[in-house]
Amino acid sequence: MARPDPHPPEVFERLRRRGPETRIAVVGASNAPEKYGNVIVRNLAAKGYTVLPVNPRETEIAGLPAWPNLESVPGPVHIVNVVVPPQVTLGVLAKSAELGLPAVWLQDGSFDDAVLEAAAKAPFETVYDACIMVASNFG
Repeated sequence: MARPDPHPPEVFERLRRRGPETRIAVVGASNAPEKYGNVIVRNLAAKGYTVLPVNPRETEIAGLPAWPNLESVPGPVHIVNVVVPPQVTLGVLAKSAELGLPAVWLQDGSFDDAVLEAAAKAPFETVYDACIMVASNFG
């Protein structure tokens, strides 16, 4: 099966708009400062994005309110950034499709061949092989 374009221009354009009107849910957000789920939340918030941490065990992450799952995040969500293992990512893809979310950004470690195959069939744009923190430095 053909894999999706790893760098869809529409998603990168949304990221370049930088500011609170770009709403990014971070699935796998963490309160552990050494984990990428925390580093990404802090990095994107410092750049002015509206960051929506998602973690079923936390109510606040990096000073921001956290939600237990994607369906509880108040909309809209423009980009779902995924920082969980591939077996969990498959569920995130399914939920993102069900909710009609426009874009999913897969961080390194969150995807494998099965995830990329599922993403290729999904009704949303998928980014992989790019770090959202690095990509958001440009624009």
